[in-house]
Amino acid sequence: MRLPRSLGIVRAINVGNDGSRMQQMPLGTKETAGDWSTLGQPAWPPQATRAQGLQQLDAFISKAGRAYQTHRNTDLGSGRHGHVSLLSPYLRHRLVDESEVISQVLGQHSQSEAFKFVQEVFWRTYWKGWLEQRRLLWPEYQQQLPALLQQQLQNRRQSADYTAAISAATQIPLFNEWCEELINTGYLHNHARMWFASIWIFTLKLPWQLGADFFVRHLIDGDPASNTLGWRWVAGLHTAGKSYLATPKNIRTCAQERLAGRSDHELGLNKLAPSTFNLPEHLSAKALQKTDIRWPAPESADFAGYRANHGRTALLVTEEDLSWMPSETPQGVVALNASPRSVLASSSDIVTQFVEAAIDDGLQRMTSHYAAEGLPCAETALDDDALVHWLVEERMDEVVCAFAPMGPTRLRLRALRQSLACKGISLRMQMRDYDRLVWPHANRGFFQLGKRIPEFLDIMRGGQ
Repeated sequence: MRLPRSLGIVRAINVGNDGSRMQQMPLGTKETAGDWSTLGQPAWPPQATRAQGLQQLDAFISKAGRAYQTHRNTDLGSGRHGHVSLLSPYLRHRLVDESEVISQVLGQHSQSEAFKFVQEVFWRTYWKGWLEQRRLLWPEYQQQLPALLQQQLQNRRQSADYTAAISAATQIPLFNEWCEELINTGYLHNHARMWFASIWIFTLKLPWQLGADFFVRHLIDGDPASNTLGWRWVAGLHTAGKSYLATPKNIRTCAQERLAGRSDHELGLNKLAPSTFNLPEHLSAKALQKTDIRWPAPESADFAGYRANHGRTALLVTEEDLSWMPSETPQGVVALNASPRSVLASSSDIVTQFVEAAIDDGLQRMTSHYAAEGLPCAETALDDDALVHWLVEERMDEVVCAFAPMGPTRLRLRALRQSLACKGISLRMQMRDYDRLVWPHANRGFFQLGKRIPEFLDIMRGGQ
């Protein structure tokens, strides 16, 4: 299998500069280098375009080798994330994709120099593949959230603790700083995400589920797989018996400049839990049970003959993959609007604006690409009902889109398929060859997948 020469980035690695054992973990998605202030663009939030994502990639590449390996764990403070790539918002929606990032990074660095960065790319893929092989987990987790929140709010003390945590008003000033940064910028350094989650769970003793939901609503790069499973990793639920503890020593080692010489008492580090504890599993055995991946057609499949027998096909652009194009020329282009990330509350304005702009960028690029064909193209992204109406009006017989991994958009497409079927329109998804290559190896722990990275890279280079 030969993959397109294109790729992306993921979670961040853990601690270790103090000599402790480096653990792997991913909250949200990945980040990695390129100080916002050096790109000639507004500091933050980033422009939600593929062009800006490629510019960010270009700014980062020189730091993807030894520099990234050495400094990736350092949190310098809000707006000073020069040691991380800041590609995660673009990778979350595949404005740039994993294969093009890997290809370009390895075009300037040897495999050994860029090993740690490339490994982080595959961490993102691991989380996607792991959740896809447990596709009942996300829906059940979402179904449990309203009752968990109601239970938290019914108890006066628990309600006060939760409100303080999401309002940056706890007795831990450093935690509050991270919370304010998250709310105001839609971003946190990955190491800070881990510290935040650990404090939320083991010091504040709040439900991990509500913390994960708070993150996904405020992180521009919020991802159902990386974020949800990252919180479970910190809580000790993803890998039994392996939880993550935020310690004053590690925070001081990796956030020295951010702390600006303040004492443990001033930062609230003296209040951190000295140890973790075992959390009960609220998800059912069925939700945690491995399920087979329902493999759709690969992106390289040739559907020219198929289309001739199945009428008019429209390309459906979704927020899950804004750079994918079908192997055959469609007869129209339309986009699905942004999917709600949470059942509890709306996403932040920063997140909403970024996602909407990203979808618009994807729709405009596809419209421009197929303009020479004179194809009908929707002017803006549409909701479910308007999308069905547009497809009927344009006399489409089928709609094709990039495979949507488990999450809100996937569940919408599941319902949309039924609505379209009532109109005699089918919905077909095609999977990127990169996902098809790597996901089957995400059924256990990451290191079972990680040891195959050289093999994946060889295949992606065409075995050369």
